[in-house]
Amino acid sequence: MEFKYAFGPVPSRRLGRSLGVNVVPFKTCNYSCVYCQLGRTTCMTNERADFFPPEDILSEVGEALSLNPELDYLTFTGEGEPTLCRSLGWLISRSKEISPVPVAVLTNGSLLYREDVREELKLADLVMPSLDAGDRETFRKVNRPHRELRIGAIIDGMAEFKKEFGGKLWVEVMLVSGVNDSEESLKAIREALE
Repeated sequence: MEFKYAFGPVPSRRLGRSLGVNVVPFKTCNYSCVYCQLGRTTCMTNERADFFPPEDILSEVGEALSLNPELDYLTFTGEGEPTLCRSLGWLISRSKEISPVPVAVLTNGSLLYREDVREELKLADLVMPSLDAGDRETFRKVNRPHRELRIGAIIDGMAEFKKEFGGKLWVEVMLVSGVNDSEESLKAIREALE
């Protein structure tokens, strides 16, 4: 069966057998990371919206879950930044009502400075934000963020989320040769994570 929003299950070293859910259109993001396997961001935005009808996404998730009973995670991720989806919290909550499969969210972490986003992500069992830089210059080089984003606010939001969240938090760092792998860059990332 062909789905519009759900994909997989995908075998993952980190998540085991994971059913993916894409909640934003292709390359809709607030970063345009130099390492993104999808290429440059084509819809750069920092505004949250319902890009697809949330009820349609949930209906499809229900169908996909019924066809794949042996899953380790239901993962909100995809072809852009999932926290840009205004109904993400609703989708996480409703997914947990229809299935016992733990919910993961893969995010670039950029909106963790927002209280509403932190509240929604608290509904997940596992949140995997990225932190590829600990300073402004490196952040701009590696993540090429939306003009409204500030690395200090993102780091502060991540620290706040760590205090508030009762689930698993796995921070991912992507090192790019010659961009954020210097001793100085690594020290800034380490300090941000502490």
